[in-house]
Amino acid sequence: MGGKKRDSLELVLYLSIFGIFIGLAISIYFYHSAFGGKISTTSNDWSAFGSFFGGLFSPTVSFVTLVAILVTIKLQKRMLENQATEFSKLYQIQTKTVEAQEDQLSHIKASSEYEKIMAYKQMLLTVLVQQMDFHQKIIDRCSNSAVYMLEKQMEKPKLNLEMKLDETLNQKEESEKKLSGLAKLSITIATTKYQSISQLDKYFAKGYLEI
Repeated sequence: MGGKKRDSLELVLYLSIFGIFIGLAISIYFYHSAFGGKISTTSNDWSAFGSFFGGLFSPTVSFVTLVAILVTIKLQKRMLENQATEFSKLYQIQTKTVEAQEDQLSHIKASSEYEKIMAYKQMLLTVLVQQMDFHQKIIDRCSNSAVYMLEKQMEKPKLNLEMKLDETLNQKEESEKKLSGLAKLSITIATTKYQSISQLDKYFAKGYLEI
């Protein structure tokens, strides 16, 4: 509907301009027919000529000027509407771009945090494996020592190795308990999903102190 109004105003403007030229040509023809074809040298004739055309075409020119102003306003309004539409589309594109960048940054941040947690978890597991290996060596050494002392006790019944044997067996039992606790802690840390390094560190410290 707005487009039809704009087309109508433009049509009226073009027709009015065309009508002015047609009216000018017709007026000149009738003026020439009525008052003769010679160019007058009298100022009164030229004054009358100017008054004739001024009175005839001034309202028409004013009307055409008004229509031209209306057409200009309509064109400006159309341009502003197009700019508003373009700005709205640009704003939507920028909003989507910002949201996509925020999602990407959030994903990168989450990935970086996950990698840090996994690296720290791997370091803790390495420490636990080293501790398990250490206690396994103690268990092996205690087992070998206990076997050796039993053999010596059988060879020489007079030797009193019971106290030393008890100490060795107690040490072996203590290392076996620690080894079992370290193994359980390792499995728990390896299979549990942690939200932060501090959470993992707190759980590791608590579990390791209990062992």
